[in-house]
Amino acid sequence: RHLGVDARAYAEELMRRSEFALRGGASCIGALAHAEREATSYGASTATLVRVGGGEIFAASLGDSGFMVLRRGFDDPAAKFSIVARSSEQLHRWNFPYQLSRLPQTLEVKVPEDAPRDSAESADSYHVVVHHGDLVLLFTDGFSDNVYDGEAVEVLSKLSVAAHDPGGSGEASWESAAEIDPAAIAAELVDLAWKKSCSRSSECPFADRAHQSDHRRLGGKEDDITVVAAWVHQS
Repeated sequence: RHLGVDARAYAEELMRRSEFALRGGASCIGALAHAEREATSYGASTATLVRVGGGEIFAASLGDSGFMVLRRGFDDPAAKFSIVARSSEQLHRWNFPYQLSRLPQTLEVKVPEDAPRDSAESADSYHVVVHHGDLVLLFTDGFSDNVYDGEAVEVLSKLSVAAHDPGGSGEASWESAAEIDPAAIAAELVDLAWKKSCSRSSECPFADRAHQSDHRRLGGKEDDITVVAAWVHQS
């Protein structure tokens, strides 16, 4: 903001224009390309789009935002969730993700000529077959930089047990799994990410990658944290 650019406005406009294009039948990358062309705000942003329909997920992911699909066993209500699909991060180097950008001329002239220039076409595409009862998570890097996938799975499994077998009777049923409020799932995951981001001693994926890139880094990474959760239902 001190440079006169509200990055949030650019990210929100990208999503708004992408949604419009998706509703018009565009592919995920096509929708993101439409948003990139039509955006009038300034800023820089990673992006993940997911379209669900007909038992399939089509997705596009640019940078280090992402999505994952989780599933439980049909015949074992005590089974943990497992990750059956997950997007991969796109990084030019450590802490430098792919991203879309639109800059005012005063800033554009300061960008080195050899700096990477990403576009919607740089995004990875995904196609995933999903089942009734699958859980879809979308998240920003504020989540994935601080929370290991295994930690997220553990949170979901504990929430499921607490919601469907609060008395410890062992009578939880798989059919009730999708009754957990997805907003509660997202809130629990955001809370975990926030707590770890504030810790100077927590182990986290961001610190691991820093170490792999020969950077000394301890504790979590403070950042914007967003998680969206949704159950897949048969229509």
